[in-house]
Amino acid sequence: MLKVFLDANVFFAGFSSVEGASALVLKLAVREKWLVCASRLVLREAERNLRLKSKPVCLKAFRRYLQKTKVHLCPTPPEKQQALFQELIHPKDLPVLSAAVILKTDYLLTLDRRHFFSAALHAKVKSPKIMLPGDFIRQVYLKGRY
Repeated sequence: MLKVFLDANVFFAGFSSVEGASALVLKLAVREKWLVCASRLVLREAERNLRLKSKPVCLKAFRRYLQKTKVHLCPTPPEKQQALFQELIHPKDLPVLSAAVILKTDYLLTLDRRHFFSAALHAKVKSPKIMLPGDFIRQVYLKGRY
């Protein structure tokens, strides 16, 4: 079973708009029975952003999705685990990357180009493969590489 860790911005984008790669990833995860993974921190951030920046219907859809898909949760990783990546990524993203690594996910999908797509990070972290949702759809899903 494919394990896909979703960053808060993917949940936010996917539930704020029915179009776009993030929304498609969320739909495909249910249809294809992928194991959707996240941390409590990620879900809290997504919920907060949906509550503050989107319509109430978006937040309701997000909550229904979480119940329906039974997202696999990772607690906040210990600081020792996070420290492994502290030279590679912004401090606020350490818990996200560490959780995806701890859960041994196949992919970490994020829209955060600034912090998750440095050459140094990609050279050190081979698994999970870090991708934009659109790239994941084009390079993995549409080519049947899952």
